[in-house]
Amino acid sequence: MRRIACLDLPALPLQLVWRESPALRDEPVVVIESERPQGLVLWACERARASGVLAGQRYAHALSLCGGLKARVVPGEQIEAAIVELRTALHAMSPNVEVGEPGTFWLDGDGLERIFLDGRAPAGTAWGMAIARVVAASKLTGAIVVGFSRFATFAIARATRTGLTVLRADADERAAATAVPLARLDLAPRLRDELARLGVTTVGQMVRLPGGGVLERFGREAHQLYQLAAGERWDPLVPLAPPEAPDETVLLDDEDDDVERLMFVIKAPIDRLLERLGTRGRALTALHLELALKLAVGKIELRADCIKPAEATLDGRILMRLVHLRLSGMPPAAPVNAIRVWADDAPATREQLALFASRPRRDLRAADEALAKIRAELGDDAVVRAAPRDGHLPEASFAWERLVHVVPARPRDVLVRPLIRRMLARAQPLPPQAHQVRDDGWLLSGLEHGAVVRIVGPYIVSGGWWTQAGAAAGVHREYHYAELKRGDCLWVYYDRNRRRWFWQGAVE
Repeated sequence: MRRIACLDLPALPLQLVWRESPALRDEPVVVIESERPQGLVLWACERARASGVLAGQRYAHALSLCGGLKARVVPGEQIEAAIVELRTALHAMSPNVEVGEPGTFWLDGDGLERIFLDGRAPAGTAWGMAIARVVAASKLTGAIVVGFSRFATFAIARATRTGLTVLRADADERAAATAVPLARLDLAPRLRDELARLGVTTVGQMVRLPGGGVLERFGREAHQLYQLAAGERWDPLVPLAPPEAPDETVLLDDEDDDVERLMFVIKAPIDRLLERLGTRGRALTALHLELALKLAVGKIELRADCIKPAEATLDGRILMRLVHLRLSGMPPAAPVNAIRVWADDAPATREQLALFASRPRRDLRAADEALAKIRAELGDDAVVRAAPRDGHLPEASFAWERLVHVVPARPRDVLVRPLIRRMLARAQPLPPQAHQVRDDGWLLSGLEHGAVVRIVGPYIVSGGWWTQAGAAAGVHREYHYAELKRGDCLWVYYDRNRRRWFWQGAVE
């Protein structure tokens, strides 16, 4: 029969606390919702339970019951990261892994008989021991049950809580499942109490009840549990396939054989590759770099390099230095028109994942160093940024000032996206055109962009008339948006004083 393994890690958030702080294993510990007196207790260890601390109590109440109680908050992101870490490791034991509630996994053993074959032990034992080694490497504990059905293996794992159980036959599985207490299956308290009043406390006692009566008296949830326990309901695995090996490809617009320019192109796919590995809880052990060399027209040759860091890493700077050394020592023999990178990986350590998560995606320090090089070569005014100013006219509403340090972006959420206008450094005069034909055949930007098909306006901007110097010659502009046949949208205005049209910019 088809083998199924169930791995159940009891109180996974508590185990994550103990994994980070092993000294707390000898203390009464709870995981709470938030660090406040009214925060709910979500999980409690056995020492805390012995003092009367239960899940669902307020933290202040639990603290009054157990004076030395230690409390920790385990964010959902940390639990999710641990689940991803375990799922990735378990994919080495089976191509199909299903994730249940936090801490529960099912593995499909179909086709693995020859891989985990040990004639000295019952079938499935070697597979179960391999899964146990994966769990031990993660510094977690739990129960592993190798059986034949999804529900039975889960129920037995909940009852045993630790260790490895290998069931030889379907009859052995049914016998072990019938002895599982219903309290271990996390039933709704009301349903559990109603069954207990009838003397039904195990799965086997529940199966002996009439199915129709269970549905009529206890509802659909209890009837579904009854069908699963009695084998009347098929409960197949819903596994997740292992993630594909991440790779990144870049196509160059123009062939290039300059190492420095190629390094600039390679950095982006390596950063994306490391980000994908980090989200899966993996670290890079070897970087494969494939360059497509254009030897002649229609003739492409692939150059493959394997670059291995000293240890598994998620640090892009280390990889970039190694790639630069390889390409500098062995430059491409022909221009490159495509680059592909992929990785060999291994489980990342918690320290690597923590550093990777805390490292910002944009390295502001590296940006400052790059700008310093530009200023040293081209002068201090070579790097500037636009700063808003109180000006009435568009060209006076901002000014250029030197950029010394790059600061993090602070985008704002907006309901309606504003038009993005690119302004010319100086408005360009447009060819004269009669006012009556401006919507029909007016060429603003050459034949390649087409003639004006629609113009919206005017939006009048006037100024200078309130000053004594500008009273005689105030500014009066009529701004328009001109849509060209090719789809471009130009920002133009008519200057009444100079009696001609000017091109101010474009809209994206």
